Amino acid sequence: MSDSATARFDSRSLATLAQQLRDGPLQELTELQRKTALLSTDAAVDEHERLHRLTELALVSLSAMEQFHAFTRELRAQIEALSATPSRELH
Repeated sequence: MSDSATARFDSRSLATLAQQLRDGPLQELTELQRKTALLSTDAAVDEHERLHRLTELALVSLSAMEQFHAFTRELRAQIEALSATPSRELH
């Protein structure tokens, strides 16, 4: 790969990873924080509703972690691909 081709690949790949992180686990974690804050301030919630909301929080949390693991796997794959590129192609 030429220097300019490598630079274009890296920037597109990093931009894609940044978008994947923003649209995936970061968005899920923001939603988790919002729902947790709402639940913690809502004293009028009965035990059944609280259980329902806590279960929902657990599901959002699991989803965020799964998305973060997918992001991490993609990041590792890109690191491995870049590491496998002969050094003369990186400069």
